Amino acid sequence: MTRQTINAIENNKYDPSLEWVFNLSYVLGRPIVHWSSSFI
Repeated sequence: MTRQTINAIENNKYDPSLEWVFNLSYVLGRPIVHWSSSFI
């Protein structure tokens, strides 16, 4: 993950791919619904 990606996530300007969302959900051990609302 690049610094630009982290910056975009922190500023709510990141639109992750569906595969990335599922992988992140698995790694964090959290359901997608738990944290996906922060991207909306």
